[in-house]
Amino acid sequence: CLFSCQQQDELQETSKEATNFSISIDDALSDPLTRTSNDLFPARNSITTGEVISMAASGQDYTPFIVGKDSRAWNEIGTATGTVTFYAHYPALTDEAATRSGGNKRYLKGGQEHLFGTAEAAPGSQNVSLKFKRMTVPVIILDENDRPYEGEAKVELSLKNEGTQDLLNGTIEINENALSENIEVKKVSEGVTTNVLPQKINAGEEIGTITVGGVTQKISAVEDLDLKAGSTLSVRLSKNSEAVLLMVMFHCTDKKIALDLALHK
Repeated sequence: CLFSCQQQDELQETSKEATNFSISIDDALSDPLTRTSNDLFPARNSITTGEVISMAASGQDYTPFIVGKDSRAWNEIGTATGTVTFYAHYPALTDEAATRSGGNKRYLKGGQEHLFGTAEAAPGSQNVSLKFKRMTVPVIILDENDRPYEGEAKVELSLKNEGTQDLLNGTIEINENALSENIEVKKVSEGVTTNVLPQKINAGEEIGTITVGGVTQKISAVEDLDLKAGSTLSVRLSKNSEAVLLMVMFHCTDKKIALDLALHK
């Protein structure tokens, strides 16, 4: 039994080895607009040491994982053969979603950024690379020179803000029956990026308001608009607020689609 015993010993030793996870975000927003550098745009391009994500191996519940500090041993993962798929969410999931008590989907509200990551590894691997994708749409307000807007104007978007997320592929399906909600868009200087859920906007649909000097105007899309996960929604304001330009950039193609908005007094 020498050979079989040696194999068993090797499997036991392998199961005790710690697995380290490295993290990257696909389609990092290195230059969301021509003259807007990454350091001026506070969308997340990395998940740093000490932050908490939720991670699970195939068929298991999600557990908290502290980036740069935690590791997993293969005997915790519970398999010694076959490829293992890991799933991860940022921010960390709530207890109900983490235990999948409601199945593999969860209810989700917009407002903050949501990332989803996956990785595949063979049992015993010491290094596993989790690759995250953006599942929501970050929004930024710019001035007429494509710099972060810091004027007095207040922009609120009126969009559907409820959806269902698949915990195994990260995709978010908007609740088409949900009523639109007012979502205040934060300025870059506030250090927080407002995110909206992926959804389609029809031409002529009122999608928000802009308030300057106590005067509020409605804004409506003049063309159909498809907000996809990973795209960036930019609201560009001129100094005199007589025109608003809505821009959507799809990072997968580096294509910018400029859409004029109708302003109503």
